[in-house]
Amino acid sequence: MTLILLFGVFLLLAVLSVPIAAAIGVGVFASILESGTINMTYVIRGLVTNVDSFTMTAIPFFVLAGQIMAKCGISQGLFDAANAFLGRRKGGIMMVTVLACMVFGAITGSAFATAASIGIIVLPELQKQGVPKGACAALIAVGGCLGQMIPPSLGLVVLGGMNNISISGLFMAEIIPGLFCGLCFIAYCAYFGHKHNICDVNGKKYSFKEKMLVLWQSKWALLMPIIILGGIYSGIFTPTEAAVVSVVYGFLFGVIKSWYLKSKGEEPIFRATDVLPMLQDTVLTTVGIMFIVGISSGFGKILTLEGFPGMLSNLAVKYVNSKGMAILLMAFVLLILGTFLDGTAINVIVSPILYSLATQYGIPDYHFGVIFVFVSTLGLLTPPLGANLFVAAQISDTTFEDTVKYIWPWILIFVIALIPVLFFPGFSTWLPGMMK
Repeated sequence: MTLILLFGVFLLLAVLSVPIAAAIGVGVFASILESGTINMTYVIRGLVTNVDSFTMTAIPFFVLAGQIMAKCGISQGLFDAANAFLGRRKGGIMMVTVLACMVFGAITGSAFATAASIGIIVLPELQKQGVPKGACAALIAVGGCLGQMIPPSLGLVVLGGMNNISISGLFMAEIIPGLFCGLCFIAYCAYFGHKHNICDVNGKKYSFKEKMLVLWQSKWALLMPIIILGGIYSGIFTPTEAAVVSVVYGFLFGVIKSWYLKSKGEEPIFRATDVLPMLQDTVLTTVGIMFIVGISSGFGKILTLEGFPGMLSNLAVKYVNSKGMAILLMAFVLLILGTFLDGTAINVIVSPILYSLATQYGIPDYHFGVIFVFVSTLGLLTPPLGANLFVAAQISDTTFEDTVKYIWPWILIFVIALIPVLFFPGFSTWLPGMMK
């Protein structure tokens, strides 16, 4: 009865569009009251313990880094560099959008931050070249997802912290699958561009020398992900320390560039008055994430106390007879949950349960982590409640329904790209194995 009440209250409130954290919290406390045997102190202690972690301190710094980069023009530099090489091709502006999202995602690790920061920059050019508003929104939503699929990923930070899996190893495991999915998206951009004749025929044609000049002018933006990822993989600093480095780098970039512009009599891009609003936004975003992590841990603890992991394990033993079927089961569960649940909530509630299932069937830790993040990220694009679709529709000044009309081909490409990620573990495990 406790489990029925837990899921029933939560799903009812989620369908009624109650914020996910509130829906989970009400379900948790209703279940505690109904049970009569679950200790409230035990659940609350778990809530605090889950967020009181050195690993989790990476989250506010990556969020702040995203804010600083958007303000200081680093995302513009990434766009300019990609545009110099691809801008005049058919579908080039769409390819540039995907490529810029991949590089920006390699700095912030956030799907929403990537969609918002890159989307605002590319939208005018997309519309100028005749891309319909709904198609713009769908592209920005998909590109934003790459922010979660290219390391460092906030989803992997939470998953690694929850399940004691090496976060540096998870980041490394995500590189090849993330690049592969990005290339699949770029290929579809080329197809869409040729089919609909999306091309900037009057755009500037860059000579080789001019391309090299644009790369040089964008060097500080392009250097940032190299420093962050290189530092993590070489062992110079941890993922949490890398998040701090990204903030310091972005801040110094903004201050020095503003000083340079001011010395030439131009308007500075970064002012002291910008700091407080960015810190306020960072605090609000971080509190939202941490609250979901904390309250979701209560959900997970009630599932554990009521024996739900054991029930799932018994069902798996009875009906799942191979590793491939176990992977399909996990993918199905994550896709369904991803359509209406926040990725952080899915991580905290479901990852320990599915991790035990993955261990039971011999699925490597890094392979499991990539599957978990990639499939739950697909949920961000899946109607009726794909969160990235709402973000992108708002940026593109169009309706959710118009965005959905153009999202289905992207979802198909995403699913096709997921097949080798799901069923070929070497995609995820080869690079971490080589780096040992």
